[in-house]
Amino acid sequence: MTSADDLLRELRSHLHGVTTSYRSSSDPNDVYEGYIFALVVTEALARGAQVHYEDVHGNKTSRLVFRTTPGRIYSRAHPYTHAVIQFGTARPLEAHVGVQVQGASGVLHECDVLVLTTDEAELSRSAGVAPKTKGCVLAIECKFYTSSLKLDLARSFQGLGADLGEKVRPTFVSNGSSTTIKRYLSHKKRDWEHDVLPGNTQVDGLRSKIREAFKVYLSRADPTFSI
Repeated sequence: MTSADDLLRELRSHLHGVTTSYRSSSDPNDVYEGYIFALVVTEALARGAQVHYEDVHGNKTSRLVFRTTPGRIYSRAHPYTHAVIQFGTARPLEAHVGVQVQGASGVLHECDVLVLTTDEAELSRSAGVAPKTKGCVLAIECKFYTSSLKLDLARSFQGLGADLGEKVRPTFVSNGSSTTIKRYLSHKKRDWEHDVLPGNTQVDGLRSKIREAFKVYLSRADPTFSI
């Protein structure tokens, strides 16, 4: 079974030159979200992006502080950090862990890993409101379980995806696998990737989905930039 230490080692191998708030004693569920965040950053770098990290005050930092409970993107309670991703001349993107987004219904939902435009993020921080889906590019739901995955997880994700909308490209990611969940999410035409763990080929499958989200964004924001 993959442990928090295993995930930490892999996370650190992806995020060079920084330290993080995760420790060996951290909940593996939290570290798993950080690991998926690291895959987003790695894929961005592999596709030619420039990446740096900022805290909620806009200061560049190499000390990454991640949320471990659902939070507000504008919260200044702690110096929570995010990645700033710059492709060519496109307006930058930001990648966050554990922030709330307002769905079409007006209800707030937690996104374990969220990629959105800097414009939308800055508007949210200045106004003190949750970002809206119109500025979001990718929302990843992360599930790390030591027991078998229950169908209710997929049903809940289906509701989340319906309220966020297709533009956000909701994606269900887990460390384990479930035939029932695969069948259900495929029937609902939802993106998913199971068994996403260090050393597994499914990591490449997830990175392909992350690349596709970047590609769709760049088709509008900077069509001259090829990834």
